[in-house]
Amino acid sequence: MWVNIRRERNSEMWGEDLRKYDICRWSSLDGMINTPYHIEGFKIWGPMKDLYEQARTETPALYAELRYGTADATVSDPANSQYLRPYQIYASNTLYNGFHWKMAWYLYPIGIQRFMDLTPDGDLSKSPLYQNPGWGLVAGREAEY
Repeated sequence: MWVNIRRERNSEMWGEDLRKYDICRWSSLDGMINTPYHIEGFKIWGPMKDLYEQARTETPALYAELRYGTADATVSDPANSQYLRPYQIYASNTLYNGFHWKMAWYLYPIGIQRFMDLTPDGDLSKSPLYQNPGWGLVAGREAEY
């Protein structure tokens, strides 16, 4: 039953541009903390590779060579997946290891200026405010966990 509710809410919230809030409410991104998510495209390896190679031999001007693991790679390594992974073509890509999630990202950090406004002497540890979990008291830093 709850699967049907989530599926219906997915359609409604996506259409209203509120899907991110619903995902955070359900803590649906916890699985990406330890297991990264990889964007995958069409199936390129397996039987499709043979069809591609056949078309390439017939009209080589229209089809590029399938290269992976080199500086001039055109596709992702078949050892990673049967499907094309566009972010894993080059090892220098920021998302080469997939999308990750941190628990702190469910909440936004409170700006450091708010802490400074509430402390007369500028000592942030004496502020009556406390930072959201996972965020530190130094501006411009990444979430801790």
